[in-house]
Parts: sequence; C-alpha cells; structure tokens
Amino acid sequence: MEEIIGLNQSNCKNCYKCIRNCPVKSIAYRNEQIHIIGDECIYCGNCLLICPQNAKYINSDLSKVKQAIRAGEKLYVSLAPSYIAAFPETGIAKISAALKQLGFAHVEETAIGAEQVTREYEKLIREHKMQNMITTSCPSVNLLIEKNYPSLIHQLAPVVTPLIAHARMIKQIYGIRAKIVFIGPCISKKYECVDPDNGNLLFSVLTFDELEKWFREENVDFSQDDHNSRTLKNTLPRYYPAPGGIIKNLHRKERGTYECLSVDGVDRCIEILDSVVHDNLSGYFLELNACSGGCLGGPILKLMNLSFLNAKNVLVDNVKRANEAPPALTEGVASQFTKRFRNRSAKKEIIDEEKIRSVLASTGKTSPEKELNCGCCGYNTCREKAIAVLQGKANINMCIPYMRELAESMSNTVVEHTPTGILVINDHLQIEQINPSATQLLKLGKDCVGLPVEELLPSRDFEEVLQTGKNILNHKQYYKELGLILEQTVVHVSNNQLIFVLLKDITQQEQVLEEQRKVTEKTAAFAREVVNKQMRVVQEIADLLGETTCETKVALLQLTENIVPGAEDKNGHQH
Repeated sequence: MEEIIGLNQSNCKNCYKCIRNCPVKSIAYRNEQIHIIGDECIYCGNCLLICPQNAKYINSDLSKVKQAIRAGEKLYVSLAPSYIAAFPETGIAKISAALKQLGFAHVEETAIGAEQVTREYEKLIREHKMQNMITTSCPSVNLLIEKNYPSLIHQLAPVVTPLIAHARMIKQIYGIRAKIVFIGPCISKKYECVDPDNGNLLFSVLTFDELEKWFREENVDFSQDDHNSRTLKNTLPRYYPAPGGIIKNLHRKERGTYECLSVDGVDRCIEILDSVVHDNLSGYFLELNACSGGCLGGPILKLMNLSFLNAKNVLVDNVKRANEAPPALTEGVASQFTKRFRNRSAKKEIIDEEKIRSVLASTGKTSPEKELNCGCCGYNTCREKAIAVLQGKANINMCIPYMRELAESMSNTVVEHTPTGILVINDHLQIEQINPSATQLLKLGKDCVGLPVEELLPSRDFEEVLQTGKNILNHKQYYKELGLILEQTVVHVSNNQLIFVLLKDITQQEQVLEEQRKVTEKTAAFAREVVNKQMRVVQEIADLLGETTCETKVALLQLTENIVPGAEDKNGHQH
C-alpha cells in the first residue's frame, strides 16, 4: 500500500513532538529519523498539524487526476458537505460549475450517501441486537478500533461510510466504469481509497487545499452557475461533518432506544472506548469522530486556517438553504451498504518485565521514584518508552533528562579534572564559576565566587571582549604580583552574556626560554670574542711574516752579488 503521509527528512529536527501528540504511538524513531508505521497509523493527521518544521506532508493525487482528465476520462465527484466551509462564497451550483471548468464530468454531494447510512443505522437501532452501536462514518475511528480495540469490532455498526455508500450508488446509476474522485477535508479518506477491502471503488481522493491550489492555478471563475447541477431533496445529511450531526439525522423515535452520545477528538474517543472495555458499558449509540470539532475541525481545514465557528455557521446556513437544483439521480438508490470489519491489530510480542527494568536502569531509573514520566521523549511514561525501545520504535537517547544529566556529568568531569584553569565570568565581570585547576593556579580559596575578576587578574582582556564581542585567543599575559605568565583565552558567549576564560600556566616554559636566550647571547658574545682574538693573532702573524720576508730578500740579493760578480739586476744593469 502506498504511503499517505510523507516525510521531509531534512526538515525533521528530532523534537519528538509528533510522537508526543500521536494518540496511538504509530511513529518510530530510528537512525535519527522519524518513521510513520503504516500498520498502526489511523491517519488522524495530528502529526501534520503539530510539526513545527513542516517535515510531514500528504501525498497528493492531483497529478493523477489531471492526467486522467487530459486523457479524456469521465470523472465523477463525490463532494464532502463541508466544502461550504472551505469555499463559503459558493453553493452546489457554483462549486459544480467551478469543478466542471477543471474538467470533471459530474458533481454530487457525499451527503446523498450519508442519508442512506442514517437509514441503515435506524434499522440496526430498531433491531436492538447490539450491546452498543458505534457509528462508522469516520474511517480513523474505524481504524482505531480495528487496530487497537479488536474486542469492540462487533460493536461497530456494520455499515459503510457515507463516501463508500455514495460511490456504490454512483456506480449503480452511471455504470461500474465510472471513476469517482472524493474531495473533502479528510486524510483518512485517502486510506479508504487504497484500502483493499474497498476494492477499486474510488479512483482518487483530493483534499480541499489541493483543490484550492488547482483553482488558483486555473484562475477559475466562481461567478458562474452550473444549470445542470444536482443536489439532494433532504438537506439534513449536510449536518454530518459537525459534531452530533449523525444523531441529529436520526428520527426522534430511534434516538430514544439507545442513549445517544456524540464524542469528537481522538483522545476523548480513546477515553470512551477504554470505558466501554473496562466498565462493560451497554445501551449507548456512540457517534465518534477522530477530529476535534468533527470534520469541520479536521487537519485540512485547520491547515487552511479556517476557524471551527465560522465553518459551523456556514454549514448550518447551507443546511437551511433552499435547494438550488433538482435532486440527483442517485438520491434514494438502494444498494449494498453493509460492511464487515476485521481485526487489523499487529501481533505484539509479550515483553519480559526483566527486560523493561533493564532498559529503565540503563537511563538511571532504577526505582519507580526515579521515573520522571515527563513525556519529553514523546511517551507518557518512562515505562511506555522502555517498551517502545524493546519494540524497536525508540532508542535510549530519546530520554532528554538522562541525556542532559549525562552531558552535564561529562562536562563537569572534564572541567573538574582538566589541568587548564577555567573561569566563568558574568557581564558584571564577576566570577561565577571556577575549577580546581584555576583555584590552585591562582592560589585562591573557595570563597572567590562573586569577586570581581580584576582583583585576581588585572587585565583589560575581559572588558574588551565584553564590549566588542570579539574573542581573544592565546594572549600571553604577565601577572607580576602573582609571579605568573599565563596564556589567556577569553571567549564571549553572547546568548547569556557570559565570558569563559581559559588559563594555561606557561611561567616555567617562559623561564626556560629566557634561560635559553641568555645562554644563546652569552655563547654568541664568547664566539665574537674568540673570532676577534683570532683576527688579531692572524694580523700579528701577517705583520711578522712581512718583516721577515723583506729581510730575507735583502740577504739573498747580497748573497747573489757575492757569489756571481757582474750579475745583472732585474733592470738589466751590470754589477
């Protein structure tokens, strides 16, 4: 079966709000993403309404319908009576004309089927064989009972919904090949369309917001009337979308046979069904509607920003409105309106109590007193969440108080044991928090919290960061009175006007560097002295060598003259 509700995974921010608001907990959280469990979903639409990131959407049949019209198919519209709330300036003649401008062949109100459903309810009331009669016009309620209260299936009135009744009537008059498109405010009708139990009775389902978008795209003119439009002689079934609308349609005599009770809103429906099961109630005619405010308060009309009060007022006016057209050929047509419901509940593994306690203990809930039952994870109790973990629908990390406690514990451990000094300073430049390393480094007592930081660390870095918002990283700061040289990082946290200060003691390193600098300078001076001395020695040697050379030359010349008389000198003179 195709998905009805889709998910934009990139939009999902793991807030668990949809899980928290899902009345049947049919949403799982796996691999950091939300997943709708189709076998458990009742398509009430709560998750769409409350999602703050618009991560969910309804899969649309709009392109399918447009393509069928372009292909020349004859499409018959079954129009929910709540259409008047979505398009209050219309009536059956105008909305029919507008729909035919889009290419639909014929338009009728689903209320025609609702009238026949009412007659079936009255037959069952007169028979008075049922312990309680739960009306079956809301597909979400039907799914709620089939999937979660299978013991109450026999108390569901074995009658089809008004849409299925009307669809069967249309096919009986216009032929089995007539393709029927339902247009209304209901998401669960999309499920009805694809439900194998209904066969191929419906071609597709469009919601009012899809239709409104289509009207805008085609610039449809609502001033025209369809002179071939058809309506219903008895307009009372148009009350069906309002709370108590089904009971209002019952004849007064039948209303007295059972105690009639109208309940809307899925949470209240669950409350009533629980009472029927646990208190063994009997003698009730229960009109249950999953949407608070009935179909007039459903998710589609809410998404269109239509108020319930205005919707109800225009609906009542439409019920009282004089017929604009002759009755439809389908009105009053006899057909097969019975329905057989079945158990759709998923087989749930019986979870061992020891496993539940083990999951609870893994998040620090070792006793009932430690179970917060805060609901942050989306589940009403810690026990429910533990069971969901064992069912593969949730994980341990969804427990926000546990994760916060774990994060704080890890953070505190790191801060307490890091060798780096850490201070937290407020916007008045007062110390709010200090770790043991900083206390030891600055030789402080435990009563330093609240003191101005300038009394301990006279530096302009803190005030500068607070004023400019620009962080100062790895600034070397010498504190003479403390005899310390610190590598100081000052970080501004703008959200809560705090300053984080990281202090690294580099005094010893700087002293070593200073000693190395002095040794280097001393070595360089010594080397210069040695070089200078060597140069002086070389110069002295050179001078001595020069004198000796001259003396030797003179002696050799004299010797030459004595040995070789008449020898010529270098100028050619004879001696």
